[in-house]
Amino acid sequence: MKRNMVRLGLSSAAGFFLVGLSLAAGALASACGPAEATSGKRVALQTRIVADDGINAPFVNSYGWSIRLDVAAVSVGPLYYFNGAPIFSTAAAPTRPGPSFASLLGVGVAHAHPGHYQAGDAMGQVLVPSSVDLAKGPADLPPGAGVTGVYRSARFSFEPTPTGDAKDLLAGHVLVLEGEAQKDTMSRVFRVEADAEDVLDAYGEPRLEGCAFAGAPDVQDDGTITVHVAPSVWLDQAEFDAVPESPDGAPVVLPRDGAAFRAIVRGFKKGSAVTFHHSTP
Repeated sequence: MKRNMVRLGLSSAAGFFLVGLSLAAGALASACGPAEATSGKRVALQTRIVADDGINAPFVNSYGWSIRLDVAAVSVGPLYYFNGAPIFSTAAAPTRPGPSFASLLGVGVAHAHPGHYQAGDAMGQVLVPSSVDLAKGPADLPPGAGVTGVYRSARFSFEPTPTGDAKDLLAGHVLVLEGEAQKDTMSRVFRVEADAEDVLDAYGEPRLEGCAFAGAPDVQDDGTITVHVAPSVWLDQAEFDAVPESPDGAPVVLPRDGAAFRAIVRGFKKGSAVTFHHSTP
């Protein structure tokens, strides 16, 4: 039942933004005055995802463990792009936008975290869920669409029911990590299996709000959005001393009530682990 409720929330949000995109494409082109004339064009946005560290070379976390991942499978849900400042930014209000999807529909501006993160106006989206193993290198995600304007923050969501290339590898989980952690003479081969319930935010949704768009790009043409994931943020606070050694070299599944698993789950919830970049051909 809980998984169904999570999926219902994501589906409702996706439907709202899909309607917004289809209506905004025509309405933005004829909206308001000269100051907003650059905010009227719909753009096609290809989507890619890549791991920034921990795959081709290890990283050292805050407890001195050198970690390298052989599997980093992620079930990716819808992605949404906004013009509000990212959640960990000191910037105040978002850049004054042109007409937004929400305002064109007469429902006002979205405020995901009142008093903290203000999403501002919706600028683009990817609605089709997918899954990838980041350890295999950069991968294409389903294409998205948006409108011209400044992109400053994003919502990354985890799809509760995996679909796509890494579906079998995930086996119903939203995140699966396998790798080796080394410190002094100790070596731990581990596996992390996290479900949607493990990555819920304060509002009970499997998502990360207020992720940053690098450089706050002013998107004026078709291009590519690349989602950069930093496993080093996920695993930074993990301490592996209590994890048993593997007698046969097979990964040891971290117990859900263990300190290492709890620390990694807290890392999964950090928006700073995911950043978005826009580029043009």
